[in-house]
Amino acid sequence: MTAIVVMLAWQPMLLQAAVPHGESDLPVWLQDRFEPVHYDLTRIVDNTARKLDQFFGTEDSLFVENQSFLRVALDTLLQPGDSKLDPSVRFRVDMPTTKKRLRLIIESDIEEPLGRLSEQGIREVRGGQRFDTNNSAIGLEQRSSKDPSEAWVQGLGLGVKFGAPLDPYVRYSAARQWNFSESKWQINSLSRVTQFNQRGLQVRTNFDVNRPIDEDRTLRFQTYVDFEERRDSAVFSQTAEINRVIDSRTALRYALIVVGEDRGENTIKDYVLQAYYRRDIHKNILFMDIVPEIHFPTEGNLDPYVALTFRLEAFFRGNFSRLF
Repeated sequence: MTAIVVMLAWQPMLLQAAVPHGESDLPVWLQDRFEPVHYDLTRIVDNTARKLDQFFGTEDSLFVENQSFLRVALDTLLQPGDSKLDPSVRFRVDMPTTKKRLRLIIESDIEEPLGRLSEQGIREVRGGQRFDTNNSAIGLEQRSSKDPSEAWVQGLGLGVKFGAPLDPYVRYSAARQWNFSESKWQINSLSRVTQFNQRGLQVRTNFDVNRPIDEDRTLRFQTYVDFEERRDSAVFSQTAEINRVIDSRTALRYALIVVGEDRGENTIKDYVLQAYYRRDIHKNILFMDIVPEIHFPTEGNLDPYVALTFRLEAFFRGNFSRLF
């Protein structure tokens, strides 16, 4: 009961914190220190991307729109007996003038596994797990430029995962979107198959079914399934959520998450109640997440417990924008 009270108590606090004022919540002295650093790093990312694109592509790389970005995040996870700081990094270089429109991807979590059952509730929030050189990778990805609402968008990538020994991989991905204008339902499908030389096959599928409730709220159901040959089991999570846009800089999500695996004493491993608050705290480049959760594990005679995640996330790209 105490845990439920803690979860419900967040809503008025979050709504009060979400009152917008201007484009930034940072004090002026902190803006003056952050913006020059952000400008310099953004310029480095942009220059690096355009020079690589020019090397593989054409001189048009100096003028066309480029979708390259650097994302840096720092998570603080608080839960009984386990509190930690987790940095994550993702660097994507877009090369739009190459014949096949290549992308160079450097990331701190190439596998993004669903197998970490204890962290399922905050999977989407984290955008990557702890920075681990043995799970970092560099690779090239080619993806078709078709409209996913009209045709399958297929991609092919290859690269190498760092560690001892190095683990080369090849990856195929496919994405599709279906829109039903009369009912307003939308279905998104994203699947990928990765073959690692050392770790073997990994298959991951995500289905996202959503429908707007009104102007500010959306009902959403997400299904994730992950099979890993080395683990010889499938892990899944099912999420039912309501997403609410509070204003142009603030969003709030309520979710019920069910996590399971096709082995062990119980198929269902954990039930999670989650509130996920996201705030653009500075000009669409610096974001803050606050994520309280209540877990109801089904194995090991564990009692329900409360977990709390704080996250800061910075994007280094001139016109990058997102809430959820």
